[in-house]
Amino acid sequence: MQKIIKQFNQLLQKLPSKYFSLKFRMMLLISVILLAVIGGPLYFLIKQLDKNYEEYSINMVEITSNLVYQSVYDGMLLNDAEMIQRNLELFSLEPSVVSLRIFNRTGKILYSSTKSERDQNIVDFNKNIKPGYLSGEEQESFFKSEQNYSHLHPIYIQRECTPCHTDQGSLIAVMDVQLGLSQSEKFYASAKNLTIVSAVFIFILLWLILNFLYEKEIESRLKIIMEGFNNLSLGNLNFSLNIPGRHELALLAKKFNQTMSRLKEAKEKENKLILENLERADRLVTLGEVAAEIAHEVNNPASIILTRAEIVREELQDKPVERLVLDDIDMIINQTSKIAEITKSILYYARKLPQKFSQADLNLIIQQSLKILEPRINKKNANIEYIPLNHPAIIHANSIQLEQVFCNLINNSLDVIEPNHGIIKIEIQQVNGSSKLTGFRIIFQDNGPGIQKEIREKIFNPFFTTKIDGKGTGLGLFIVKNIITYHHGSIYVSDENKSGAEFVIEIGNNGSTY
Repeated sequence: MQKIIKQFNQLLQKLPSKYFSLKFRMMLLISVILLAVIGGPLYFLIKQLDKNYEEYSINMVEITSNLVYQSVYDGMLLNDAEMIQRNLELFSLEPSVVSLRIFNRTGKILYSSTKSERDQNIVDFNKNIKPGYLSGEEQESFFKSEQNYSHLHPIYIQRECTPCHTDQGSLIAVMDVQLGLSQSEKFYASAKNLTIVSAVFIFILLWLILNFLYEKEIESRLKIIMEGFNNLSLGNLNFSLNIPGRHELALLAKKFNQTMSRLKEAKEKENKLILENLERADRLVTLGEVAAEIAHEVNNPASIILTRAEIVREELQDKPVERLVLDDIDMIINQTSKIAEITKSILYYARKLPQKFSQADLNLIIQQSLKILEPRINKKNANIEYIPLNHPAIIHANSIQLEQVFCNLINNSLDVIEPNHGIIKIEIQQVNGSSKLTGFRIIFQDNGPGIQKEIREKIFNPFFTTKIDGKGTGLGLFIVKNIITYHHGSIYVSDENKSGAEFVIEIGNNGSTY
């Protein structure tokens, strides 16, 4: 069965595209409906007319047959052959009567409206009579030839015939009445043909009218709409549809024009925003390069100062000097070490590394991200609650990209929390998936204003930001989601944290979701 269905689908694919068009389907549907509405009643009408005409013809022949029988009955009682013959000849003068015959059980014609047929066999003149009929078998008594109708009227021995015949009730002879109903048949055939021709004419006329109305009212407007979508696909937003009226297609065209107008406005805003962000990104790139150079330049003298300070500290340690001097030297060493660590973090974050996946520890990546942002954390005087796993959280990932993710999330929290009162909580949890793969859940929480439910579906969209103009590009969370998706993980906003924002990252230990 599947093979047959497959072959049928392949056959459909080979058909020209016009057979799949809406117009072809509509015309096919219209044709089927018209056939059902016109052809169905016409079929039953013709069938009923045929039945009525057949009943009419049978009745006419039987009535004529009974009249002829009544006319010859007296002659049979009197055994008057001339009277029987004369009555048959008189009835044959009727225009509709073709021939009248009376034959016995052997088939010999006893009487006929045509005298030359007497004493001949009835089978030679009426091919519908079978030999079995002559032996008394029950057979049809009504026959229709090309233009004539024949009725066989059996003649039985009546009680009045017993003086001359015995075996009352047995078949003694048969009367063959043949009528030609050519006039009525011609009239009926003409009426029947006229009915069929009229039905065909009505079918064609209605089909043409419906086809014309479809092309004028629907197809022409659909072509305009298709042209509009074609222009839209080519990026032409300066195009509008002109379909007057208050019908559905006109309303669709109106909605299309409104959509085109909004797309044009959105495109203009997007282009403007992209240009602004590109300019800002270019400035940030330049600033990053300058910062990296400055960090590099600062790192060298800081290393020299640190080295010299440590040497001085060692030389003075065994000499009798005041403790205050040694404390000052220790302060110089500590602060210079901080400068070296900060410049080292800047250089580490700014460097370009190959985008390769390798074994990485989430604990260390988050620690490194916090170290990079330590100056900003200290400036904000934020309280960082970091809860790593008590064992390495190894995943197959790109550590630089994940570092960017965590830095973005921490930066977003630092932007919204209150100075001196802000709390950022980061926790790594281990989760066992249904597929027996160990996964990790990283939860970022802060005590900021949180994220409104109305915009939670939009925050991962590019260029969407809630920050005031000039303070955000709207690309941070978009990049975060793309990086997490690239690592076959997921990120979403949780509803559990009521006092601030809570982001949840889920990622598998083999680079896949669990």
